Amino acid sequence: MNQPSPAHFWILLGLPLGIVLIGFVMFLMRWLHLRPRSGAESEELLLGAVSQSLLERGQLAASLGELRTVHERLLDALPFGILWVDQRQRVAALNVSGRALLGVKPGVLGLDARFVLEPFPWLLAGLGQVPGPAWRCDGDGRRWRLQRIEAPDKVGALLEFEDITALEQDERRQQLRERFAELGEMTAGVAHQLKNGLAVLKGHGQLLKRAGQTESAASVLEETDALERLVQRFLQWAKPLEPQCGQLQLEEVAGQAVAEVRRRPAFQDRILTVEGQGGALADPMLLHQALVNLVENAAQATPPGGRVRVCCAEGLLEILDDGPGLSSEAAVRMLKPFESGRPEGTGLGLPLALKWLNIQGADLVVALRPEGGTRLTVRW
Repeated sequence: MNQPSPAHFWILLGLPLGIVLIGFVMFLMRWLHLRPRSGAESEELLLGAVSQSLLERGQLAASLGELRTVHERLLDALPFGILWVDQRQRVAALNVSGRALLGVKPGVLGLDARFVLEPFPWLLAGLGQVPGPAWRCDGDGRRWRLQRIEAPDKVGALLEFEDITALEQDERRQQLRERFAELGEMTAGVAHQLKNGLAVLKGHGQLLKRAGQTESAASVLEETDALERLVQRFLQWAKPLEPQCGQLQLEEVAGQAVAEVRRRPAFQDRILTVEGQGGALADPMLLHQALVNLVENAAQATPPGGRVRVCCAEGLLEILDDGPGLSSEAAVRMLKPFESGRPEGTGLGLPLALKWLNIQGADLVVALRPEGGTRLTVRW
């Protein structure tokens, strides 16, 4: 039997050893791969994760900031006020228009709503309303349009508010113009019919005068003259107006009107004065006619020796008399056409003045003075 050679021996011995060595090497490589990393490597991984998280949070914050900026800009672009009071009863938002209307600063955000809105009780009352249609109310001497906006309970209360003082004045002026136009059409026809009849009566009066019937002729001519003045007033009322407005000094127009009334014999024992100065955009002819009517009316109400003052300011005229004064009911009645406080009056003096003022953008208010007398206020 042949003995194995030394070469065969080493082959037989080296094969298992090689297998064991290869296994050991693979084990060592696996162990090196799975063993815990060093502190430096762990710190590097942690910093990377934190940096990525901060980057994502920064991007989210930037997106939220952009969204908030867009939201604020949208609110600030609105021409009316928006008030937001959150569930904690704090002012969460008040846009630029709202702050301007109320005259408050941006620093009110976050403050208690009752503290901020204490000077504006009409707003506090509006927050207590249920969401629904808009309504109108008075506040701080102005007229407001308010509407409670439907919003989820978690949001709090949203209120829209708008100053409509000028809008209501325009609406009132438009209503007056329409009413004046209707009355004008009616009175124009009546006036023309009266004018024709008066021409006949006046002719007969002149014939009586020529025939020697002096007393009868005087009565007829006196009555026809009075009726002609009334017809002239009717025609003034019915006449369509096209104002030519320009910037003028109120004290100059008031001075001319006062001088015209002062020349009339019936008012020479009254003291008529003009005080102050100011400008307005108005039609000089229509304003002059309106002031003559107003000053004449004030002089008629003032007893002999009394005083009538015309006070001028920027966009404002006031006529103050020393008469007995008018109640609010009498003032409203005298501003209606054909309503007169005197038996001999036509009832068109104040209404005509109101029409002439209204057509050039001014309002007329009649009020009782606390110290006595009447205050006629013309405001542009």
